[in-house]
Amino acid sequence: MSFEEEEEDRKSHDRQGLRWNIPVPVYVKGVLRDGTEFSEETITSDASPSGMCILLSLVLHEGDQVTVKALEERFESSATVRHVSPLGTGMNRIRITFPKSTRFTRDTAAKKYIYDYYREDWVGYMLDNVYYNTKHEPFGKVENNKILSLASGAVLFSLDAGRAYDTRGNCIGHII
Repeated sequence: MSFEEEEEDRKSHDRQGLRWNIPVPVYVKGVLRDGTEFSEETITSDASPSGMCILLSLVLHEGDQVTVKALEERFESSATVRHVSPLGTGMNRIRITFPKSTRFTRDTAAKKYIYDYYREDWVGYMLDNVYYNTKHEPFGKVENNKILSLASGAVLFSLDAGRAYDTRGNCIGHII
């Protein structure tokens, strides 16, 4: 199945939850079909409450069982490989799902993304009272439910009820 076919297939199925196109650092471990144990540190290309898409240098197969640990979210779960797409030499996109009783959340994560569901992408993130832009550059400071410019001190965004708003009151994203 090509990447385009995989994406169309993904979009055509009802999801159990929203999918976030954010890079979550994870550790993946398991046993290859030849009996070799593996452990790899990687990132997600997307995540949702019911599963993730991870990038691995190893080749796994549909039905393989792995364990995924996301330290920042204090999350660990078994998972089943649902789809594998080669991305090129030495890199594979692996879609995994968690057991129905397990849900991935970012509630405990220190890094909070401002996520635009309309564009299906993140616009920045906050960590330790610093706002970072999409280039991972410090761009603002978080103070009293506002994000202030590091350069000028001007208000860039207001934070209210789990959302970020620009100076005109337009929602620019949800805080996840």
